[in-house]
Amino acid sequence: MSNGLPKDPDNAGSVLGWGVVRLAPWSLHGVYPNKDEAESEAKKAGTDHEVHYGTHKPGTDDFVWTSLVQN
Repeated sequence: MSNGLPKDPDNAGSVLGWGVVRLAPWSLHGVYPNKDEAESEAKKAGTDHEVHYGTHKPGTDDFVWTSLVQN
């Protein structure tokens, strides 16, 4: 799922993309290149899944995003 995603310039070995996650219990459904694709996959995965833009380390279930809103 992380093929073709841009490299994260701030985290060596990581990529940037739209993650589909379930918070509890934790599950990374996948990371996608655009929000529309991620939202479509989230609907397929179930109502307990959310979409966030963040950084992902391929080959792991590591996905980090921030919910901070900048003014």
